[in-house]
Amino acid sequence: MADAPLVGIGLPTLNGERFIAEALESLLAQDHRELEIVVADNASTDRTPEIVREFARRDSRIRHERVEALLSAPANFNRVFASTRGPYFMWAADDDLWDPSYVRRCVAALEADPAAVMASTGVRFIDPTGQPIEADHRQYDNPDLSSRSVVRRVRTLIRRRGWYQVYGLSRRDALSRTRLFQDAYGADVVLVTELAMLGPIVLVPEPLFSYRRQPGQTEAARAARQGGIEDEGSVLTARMTHLQESLSDAVRQSSLPRSTKLRLRAEILRAAYVDDTPMRRRARPEADVRVAGAARAHDLGGIAKFGLIAGVARLAALGDLWRRALARLQRYGRGVRRRLR
Repeated sequence: MADAPLVGIGLPTLNGERFIAEALESLLAQDHRELEIVVADNASTDRTPEIVREFARRDSRIRHERVEALLSAPANFNRVFASTRGPYFMWAADDDLWDPSYVRRCVAALEADPAAVMASTGVRFIDPTGQPIEADHRQYDNPDLSSRSVVRRVRTLIRRRGWYQVYGLSRRDALSRTRLFQDAYGADVVLVTELAMLGPIVLVPEPLFSYRRQPGQTEAARAARQGGIEDEGSVLTARMTHLQESLSDAVRQSSLPRSTKLRLRAEILRAAYVDDTPMRRRARPEADVRVAGAARAHDLGGIAKFGLIAGVARLAALGDLWRRALARLQRYGRGVRRRLR
């Protein structure tokens, strides 16, 4: 494969006519010229095929691969990975934008650190018109996962409020050692976690990636688009508990030492049910939903498992209340002492 492009870019799309031309122009404007862009057209019924074919006619680096029968989103993401070549690969959404230096800077970051499995950049958020959107970048920006400690990398990743690192540039051989996208809620988070268990993910801190936030990007809409899920109702009513299970399963199936696996699973459970994290705020109440669902299905194992988790969550909540009450008492005591001086 001496003639393979250095970077393969996979762009999965379904009815992306509104923004796909802008996305393709942004990718073609990269100052790293050794690119192959494969558009995985998932049975689009709008003008997407015409737009992509016109781009492919003008630039031989673009290839249009269409299926006529609708695939699940994970299947479409996975097939475009298989359709590209080269030692580096990145997924690109059909409505996002990239600074012209994005690919070059990510390639340079990977070549500077042979142990790294992925490189990503800072994120800026834009609205449908391309205007910047304010966001809490402490929680939403891509984190630095370059630590040599796998526990520290996973701990940092799972405590985020938003996850966008899946659109970074990866080493193909590292991605080939993951399970790629699974038919499950949070498949992108699980995939990045699998990469983080393989090696560091380096960060180019400048915001060279523009993520477009669309109206109506709800959990229900995302799950409906994903498809291929037998029990979609439970995904919609209990999301973070399913993500916790998928993350724990990824750890269990990894080739890490047993002691490291135990530490990672403990980190995932703490983030989901104990510590004050965005994940916990949703997972705790969902544990009760899972208990009720297991009871309806006469699933004794599920009742025991989520009953225990719900109990631990309640104890942790009581601990939180106690700590807040103690803090208030301490503040009150300090105020009284100041008044008595």
